[in-house]
Amino acid sequence: MNPAHWVFFIGTVVVSLVFAFYGQWVLWKYKTPSYRTIVTGCEIARFVLDQAGLHHIAVTPIRPSEEYASDDGLFLEPKVYEGHDFLSVLQAARQAYLKSQLSNMTFWIRLKKRMTFVIRFTVLAGWILFVPGVFFPPFRFLINVGLGCFSVVMALVIFDMPFELEVEEKTSHLLKHSGHFQLNEWIRLKKLNQAIALWGLSAIVRAPFDKCLCLFGKKRNEL
Repeated sequence: MNPAHWVFFIGTVVVSLVFAFYGQWVLWKYKTPSYRTIVTGCEIARFVLDQAGLHHIAVTPIRPSEEYASDDGLFLEPKVYEGHDFLSVLQAARQAYLKSQLSNMTFWIRLKKRMTFVIRFTVLAGWILFVPGVFFPPFRFLINVGLGCFSVVMALVIFDMPFELEVEEKTSHLLKHSGHFQLNEWIRLKKLNQAIALWGLSAIVRAPFDKCLCLFGKKRNEL
């Protein structure tokens, strides 16, 4: 592998590792049950919707479906609806904000699911092509293809980043002025919100581990 390949590969993996470790550390630290709020995810979602003038939108504790119409209401998972932990509050706030901004929630849900699938598939394909190219001389040409897959993933993530950062900024602002959180609580919520927004940058190193964990969990459930 020539120096240009090494520079690109190391740079991409290092960036992904940094955000993976940072995001995992923040999630591990602030999503624990010990960090609890006085309000539930339902109450925060209601506040965000009311701020947007959407008083007619009901907040319902059922598992969301990608098929529901955008004007039927905001559907939250029961654990998010009733949750007092930081992660539930943030998930409720983010979903409520998206509900207030998007005219077609169904389209957005489908788009995000497909984009997540494409990113994971492309990352896995990149590693499958890159590793044989490094260790087996006859397959050197696969290095360029693997690095190309990583480039596509980073391009997709960077393209989506302004939207994620906007959601983080707006929801953090709403939480700050909701009157439900002290300053130290809001700072922790903001850090967790930022970690969620930047989570996509860790896809290069995170996707293979996520796939392994999913397979392990599936096999364990089948036993």
